[in-house]
Amino acid sequence: MAVWFEASVKYMKTNEEGRTAKVSEGYMVDALSFTEAEARIVEEMAALISGEYYLNTLKKSNITEIVYSDDENDDRWYRAKVCTIDADEVSGKEKSTPVHFLIAAHSIDGALANLKKELQTYSVDWEICSIADTKIMDVFRYKPQVESEQEI
Repeated sequence: MAVWFEASVKYMKTNEEGRTAKVSEGYMVDALSFTEAEARIVEEMAALISGEYYLNTLKKSNITEIVYSDDENDDRWYRAKVCTIDADEVSGKEKSTPVHFLIAAHSIDGALANLKKELQTYSVDWEICSIADTKIMDVFRYKPQVESEQEI
């Protein structure tokens, strides 16, 4: 299971009018530790940003599920809290457990539709407790490095 870290990166960005402004953008990266998360976000930013930048914040996120989309128009990220409803084995009472999602979509309605599609695979009852827009710009999944074949 991936552990997701949320990073905030500050840098100077040139807008459409040619003006530069300092911006802060959010990114998600999966890693095993803060050290690995920092190294990975620095590596990813070096490929995206020309010029100076710095990692403003890095924190462990409560996101446990990412819902990706194949639609190229789904360019925003939405955060959702879904409560799974299950019966407590000891007391027999219903208990609600929160699960936090990050969903790719073009609008909040699209995020709701993508989330409901994902939740159809769940075998327990669920309820969507909240859904909101985020400032996340991109999500960087772990990509295993391919080892080169060594000659014998």
